[in-house]
Amino acid sequence: MPKSDGYKNLIPANKRSKDEARKLGQKGGKKSGEVRRMRKTLKEQLLLLLKEDDIQENICLALIEKALNGDTKAFQIIRDTIGEKPIEQLCMSSVNINLQKSYDEVKALMEVQRQRLIEEHRHEIPQIENKNI
Repeated sequence: MPKSDGYKNLIPANKRSKDEARKLGQKGGKKSGEVRRMRKTLKEQLLLLLKEDDIQENICLALIEKALNGDTKAFQIIRDTIGEKPIEQLCMSSVNINLQKSYDEVKALMEVQRQRLIEEHRHEIPQIENKNI
């Protein structure tokens, strides 16, 4: 079954009535709120569990053990967490561009090119005689 078959029955929002589009929007908004509340609850539960005595310590020890066994990702997490992450530098050359000047230059070049093309093809353009009828 082709992948596109599932899209045949979809109707774009701009093809629906205002009431129908509004109801669908409300339905999506409610679902979005439910998901957001669920994530917040999960975050709160994790924070509560991390406050317990041994949980954070056990996680730290497990992370250190993984790093000692050669897990470079665990090492990077430890290094970044203790504030020794190396500075990532991005080298960019500084170029000052006067945009208006560039625009004017391009415009002038285009005009020169247009005039050159007119001169080159002048003989191909039919001359229209002005006849007063």
